[in-house]
Amino acid sequence: MKQWWRRRLVAVLGLLSLWPWAAVHAQQPKSIGQVTALEGKVAVLRQGKFAPEPLTLHKPVFQEDTIETDRTSKVRITLSDATVISLGEQSRLELKQFSYDARQQTRSGRLAIAWGFFRAIVKEMTSPSTVEVITPTAVAAIRGTDLMGEVTANSTAIVVLEGMVAISNVRPMFRGLSTLTPGMGTTVKGDEAPSTPTSWSESRIEGLRRATALK
Repeated sequence: MKQWWRRRLVAVLGLLSLWPWAAVHAQQPKSIGQVTALEGKVAVLRQGKFAPEPLTLHKPVFQEDTIETDRTSKVRITLSDATVISLGEQSRLELKQFSYDARQQTRSGRLAIAWGFFRAIVKEMTSPSTVEVITPTAVAAIRGTDLMGEVTANSTAIVVLEGMVAISNVRPMFRGLSTLTPGMGTTVKGDEAPSTPTSWSESRIEGLRRATALK
């Protein structure tokens, strides 16, 4: 009888020892994409971490990651739905929220650009998909679009290459609304509605292309 209880106790203790391992693995987040091109030095700050770590080619990215490029550095992130986000030097991206349903071909995303140069290529989406690019001054609602921008703390300049984007001020009191079509751009300052869309010069567009281009 004592031996039976001893074996039972060992089995229970063995199961208990597995609980922390199972809990850790159950909490592992699911990747939402990966690094598909990189030049120079790029860092990522993961959720729950206190210090950034180097981001390297083919490394996975996760929801709530914050990615930052150094001087003369660039990175391209390809998300699970084939959305492509490219950052130029000294730029910062926060993957605030992203989900993708391959069967329904729907997605939901909030991508925050704190500063720097960016390009986002989002494939055509079915309703009720929503993808937003958020900056300190602007919100861009995207549906099947190729757009680029330059972001500072006080101003956001955005131009559309393909598709259509609705731009508004991030602050409700200055909201306004501008709809951009290919070749058209707008600037959104901190305390103003988006400027009237204008046709950007090819040299200005090409400057943003070069700033975000990777091999």
